[in-house]
Amino acid sequence: MSTIVVAQKNGMACIGADTLSCLGSLRQKATHVVNKTKIAKIDDTYVGLTGTSASLVVMRSYFANPERPRDFSSTEAIFETFRHAHYVLKSEYFMAAGPDKDDEYETTQFYGLAANQSGIYAIYSFRSAQQFHRFWAAGSGRDYALGAMQAVFDQCATAEEIVRVGLVAAAEFDSATGTPFEIHSVPLAEPVKATKKAAKKRK
Repeated sequence: MSTIVVAQKNGMACIGADTLSCLGSLRQKATHVVNKTKIAKIDDTYVGLTGTSASLVVMRSYFANPERPRDFSSTEAIFETFRHAHYVLKSEYFMAAGPDKDDEYETTQFYGLAANQSGIYAIYSFRSAQQFHRFWAAGSGRDYALGAMQAVFDQCATAEEIVRVGLVAAAEFDSATGTPFEIHSVPLAEPVKATKKAAKKRK
C-alpha cells in the first residue's frame, strides 16, 4: 500500500507521498528502486495513487495522449474526466472493471488524491471525487496521517508542514509506509471577484 496526503493553507495546496513499495512481506525501500514515485503530474495537477503500482503507470500512459480530455478543476470535472477514460482503460489497458455483486457500477480502479490551483481532492474508484477545505489522506497509513494533521493544522504556517507531519506519523506507525517523502506544492488560484455589473444583477 501507500500513504498519500494533501493539505491547503495560506494560499498553497500541497500533496505528498511515501516512497516505500511492498510485495507481500517484502519491503522495497527507495534506496533500491529507481521509479519510486507515487505521484504523477498531469498538466498543472499532481495526482497520487494508492494500491498497485500499475495504476500510476496506466494513468500516466493514458494522459500522455494530449487529445484525451483532462480537467481536475472541480469534483464534476474530475468525474467527467474519468468517465471518458473508463472505456479506453477497459479496451486498451485491459482494466478489470467488472463490478462485485453488491456494486452498482463498474470500477475504474483508481483511488488517490489530487492537488492543483483549484484545491485538494480525493478521487474514488467509481469516478466520483470530493474536495476538501483543509486536508485529507489516503492509503494504509491514512488514519495516522489524518490524526496528526488534525492535531497540528492550526499551529502550522504552511500546507507543506502539515503534509510532512502527516507522512511522518504514517511512516512511524504503518508498516507499508516509509521514507523518504515526495512533496509537491502549487499556489491556489485567487477567488474570482464578482464584477460590479454582476453584483447589480443579483440585486
